[in-house]
Amino acid sequence: MNLLAARVVLRQRSLADSLDLALPFCLANKRPLGVLALVLLGPIAALLAVLRLRAHWPWVGLWFLCAGLSLLVEGAFTVALGELLFKPPAETRVRTFIGRYLRRLPALLVAAFVRGLMVICTLLILAPTTMFVTEAMLLEGASFGRALARSRALARNRVGFCLGVWLAAVLLPALGATSMDLLGNALTSFVLQLGYPTGELFSDGGSGFAVFGALLAVPLVAAARFLGYVDLRTRKEGWDIQLRFVALAEQSALSRKRAA
Repeated sequence: MNLLAARVVLRQRSLADSLDLALPFCLANKRPLGVLALVLLGPIAALLAVLRLRAHWPWVGLWFLCAGLSLLVEGAFTVALGELLFKPPAETRVRTFIGRYLRRLPALLVAAFVRGLMVICTLLILAPTTMFVTEAMLLEGASFGRALARSRALARNRVGFCLGVWLAAVLLPALGATSMDLLGNALTSFVLQLGYPTGELFSDGGSGFAVFGALLAVPLVAAARFLGYVDLRTRKEGWDIQLRFVALAEQSALSRKRAA
């Protein structure tokens, strides 16, 4: 890992700064993330549409399935963001992201089940401090036990920060669903005069626009979690200090060359 190649400034950030960076970072890598979203989230959207229109599933069941499948594929975006932090989009391949993620998927499923039991048994107390288990397993190649210890070590003395990232990860899909529902239904009902062809979130319990908005939030959630993880590693491992020393060494070498 070459810290000098980082495409994001590695410095200590506040919670608001880390969350604000999530959307620009996604937009800066919109091409590979867009293709990845099309490959992974497109089939999920199609499946949910079939279950609603053909099988007449209730919205409650569809939302649970949507949340579960979103969590299942979120790790692929984490892998992608990990590579895109140090490589420009043109040097990355979507199939590489998916391949790396699929190789770790069985271990991730077991880890998610065990972590879920731990979080439920502790009444969500462990949720913020264990939220970076996935990042540690995917980006550091750690086993579940080591990833759990790693996540808790990173979160030590930063519980408030971790709680904020965790709440953002929970609320962003809801915000995406609500925003897209309001925007899409305003367009179809007031501009096009077509009514509410895909349903209405607040009266029906869901809509096609709301599902689309929730799925669009998946890369953003992954980015918020990833940047929170990067900030904690920057603080714990002194990435910003290392970069400062490198910069000072380069300045010193340049000064000597000019003096010579």
